[in-house]
Amino acid sequence: MLDRQPTEPSAFSQYLSTNGPTEADYVVHDPGGEVIAAKWRRPASHNATQTVLAQHTLMYHIGGSTSVAKLVQGRCVGTRAQHGSVTFSPRDECVEWVRGGVCEVMHVYIPPSLIDQHADENFGRSAAPEIDPLFAVHDPWLHGYFTMLRSEFETFGGGGKYPDGLLLTQSMELLIRHLACWHSNVSQKSRRRTAAPAPHPLAPRHLARVLAYIDANIGRDIALADLAQLVGVSKYYLIRSFRAATQRTPYAYLVERRLARAVEALRHGTTSIEQVARDAGFKSAPGFSNVFKKHYGMSPGKFRTRLH
Repeated sequence: MLDRQPTEPSAFSQYLSTNGPTEADYVVHDPGGEVIAAKWRRPASHNATQTVLAQHTLMYHIGGSTSVAKLVQGRCVGTRAQHGSVTFSPRDECVEWVRGGVCEVMHVYIPPSLIDQHADENFGRSAAPEIDPLFAVHDPWLHGYFTMLRSEFETFGGGGKYPDGLLLTQSMELLIRHLACWHSNVSQKSRRRTAAPAPHPLAPRHLARVLAYIDANIGRDIALADLAQLVGVSKYYLIRSFRAATQRTPYAYLVERRLARAVEALRHGTTSIEQVARDAGFKSAPGFSNVFKKHYGMSPGKFRTRLH
């Protein structure tokens, strides 16, 4: 997923080097093993980034100190970051951070290549949009996005934090769309053009093909691009037209199908919970148990006991 040159350090490694002796609370990897998100407790400190990084960084302030100053080329652009606010730091921004106390934050690292791809598919622009350098903005959509992402990572990810590939690609597509449309140099005219009306539902033959593909590959990571290429549409259009046809996103449908397969295994088989989780496509038995309990109000083991 990452668009990285050998001379450009990753955004994650840069933040790790400035976090003192403390590791990240947890790190989230994509299916290829690259770091795409992390949750941190950033210490009170004064540090600077003076090099071009491999990714942009979107930061969500969860809690802790709100005394956070950002200086760009020696000029202060903000001194307080309220809980629930969002900051965007471009990969080439020379920035100094001054934190008056420990603050809890979540980062999402965005490769420039994904913004380029989204622009090519959706905007018809010769150049990708430039996301605005943000500091401590309050955006309800982004607040909801990070709330969802934290819940999914902490419910499904398991100890290794390798979430489902469809969750990652679907959520990243929606995130880039939002940033490009509402926090970038995209013109008002382009915004009106891309803020399209409600989409038509995915054509029945295309929907059938997508559903069959998901069922046939339920045990492996499915990328949003896999589904979009299957029916010849953009990734963003696939999300919207699929939801118009089924009242759920592709990822929500995938979770439903995995749970249905797990329920059948629990109802008719005697295999271990760990094997049921693997066969249904869940990353870990604890992650499977968490989502099962969230949907059915009891653990998989208790569900099986009641059936029998």
